[in-house]
Amino acid sequence: MKNIALRWSGLLLIVGAALLVAALFIALSTPEITQQLPPLANALMFPASILLLLSLPAMYARQADAAGWLGLIGQALLQTGVLLFVVVSAPPLLYSSFDRPFENSVTAGLLGIALTLGLLITSIATLRAGVFPRWAGILLLIGTSGFFFSFFIAEWMPRLAGQVVGVITNIPLGLALAWIGFSIWKRP
Repeated sequence: MKNIALRWSGLLLIVGAALLVAALFIALSTPEITQQLPPLANALMFPASILLLLSLPAMYARQADAAGWLGLIGQALLQTGVLLFVVVSAPPLLYSSFDRPFENSVTAGLLGIALTLGLLITSIATLRAGVFPRWAGILLLIGTSGFFFSFFIAEWMPRLAGQVVGVITNIPLGLALAWIGFSIWKRP
């Protein structure tokens, strides 16, 4: 039964990663950062976040012995940080009349920090554990820097430059998660 759960979690991680990359790609193509995300980006980001929340524990479970406390801390921060995608995408989906632009908030900032630290610590723990392919861990580290750039630095750059760099640097994050998901699915 454990192997079946791990296999399904790997498949869910692949699908969640693909949906997340598609949502981020669409979100980064919006004209203004303070504007609401396009409805399609919300519709993709919400299920992506749910699938990630369901499948990321399998990633930790697979490497728990080798990742140790560092992996556990990274996993807790990562799970908490993924809630950022829920917070961003849920209001427009729940309330069709919701048309307010997004503003900077303490909640979003803290969740962004949790996601960045969770990705960073998880990628370091993944590289140290050696359970998943090394290049998947390296891509996860690159994806961490991409998310950090998109969330914290891109708003200070000209919009087009931030969009282009944001799209390019978020692709490794999706590839890393999908690769790890495939590894879990193939070898539970």
